[in-house]
Amino acid sequence: MKILFLTHHWTNNSHHSLHSGFQRLVQFAAETNEVAVVTWDREEREFAEGRIRVIAVRGGRRDFFFSKRIAISRKGAALAAQYEAVHALYEDCSFALPSGGYTVTFHVMPGVVRYHRLKQKVFMFLKYRVLQRRALRNAASIACVSTNLLAAIPDRYQSKSRFIPHGVDTVFWDPALAKPPAGFEPGGYVLCVGAHGLDRALLSEFVRANPRRTFVIVGLKDRLDPFPNIRYLYNLSDEALRDLYGGAALMIRPLEFATANNSVLEALAMGKTILASRIPGITDYLTDQTAVFIDSLPDRSLGQIEALRRDSVQIRQTVLDRFSWNKILSDYTVLYHQSRNHG
Repeated sequence: MKILFLTHHWTNNSHHSLHSGFQRLVQFAAETNEVAVVTWDREEREFAEGRIRVIAVRGGRRDFFFSKRIAISRKGAALAAQYEAVHALYEDCSFALPSGGYTVTFHVMPGVVRYHRLKQKVFMFLKYRVLQRRALRNAASIACVSTNLLAAIPDRYQSKSRFIPHGVDTVFWDPALAKPPAGFEPGGYVLCVGAHGLDRALLSEFVRANPRRTFVIVGLKDRLDPFPNIRYLYNLSDEALRDLYGGAALMIRPLEFATANNSVLEALAMGKTILASRIPGITDYLTDQTAVFIDSLPDRSLGQIEALRRDSVQIRQTVLDRFSWNKILSDYTVLYHQSRNHG
């Protein structure tokens, strides 16, 4: 199948790593399909990444008013007739696509995500008014990466919407490839990766209640209150992060809200038990068999951390069965055919 993907996250411009992020779907699709992706760069250009044709429109990193995203959609609209399937990986990049005939994936929605900063709230408001409502109306098929997102889709669009999980690269995120993490004793620390949706107050409670346990926190720009048992890390390579997952006693992810979460999927693929909030969105990916939910603990103590761990083999097998990119791609292929028939 000839598939055209549209995304404002790609290997040359994204804060996602090379082995994470929803754009990884494109690489897996390219193994068995003829694939092109429209994205952005500092200048308009076209180049090849392995089997993938990459078409870049000109854009800058800041895009508060969506001009870069709309430019991607316009280029996609100009090319759409050449492809059997068109997939806006994020609803952000679907603005100019012709009504019907394309698939779109939703990752956030008002009322599902809860931002604290005024700038984030305004951005989400504008995103819904300018981009998301149009995508809901015009897409032939809508995928949501969590069931709470699916529930937030207006009733009149529910018939063309479905839940398809976010995927993870189980080839790269494999515990067999992890080495002892540099500077840390394997099994001697609790790991937290990422800031999106993080419940900072709840994380602080765990850090405070376990002063003899080291907490390694990756990628948190605004640090918590000073705690002597926290180590902050930034700008890690994928390989170094994989080693950290491999050596962690637990992965901790207290959350205020969730849809999909790269670090949760990566930790699961690494066979790690995750200590997480039992909230909508996260329970699409975690169960009592593969994780420990915070509401099941009597207190914030992690003194018996060994007793909390789930079976690492079972955890990884669940990911292989449900969340590997090849499984996710097969689910999307069904939507591609539906969208083509609709168009």
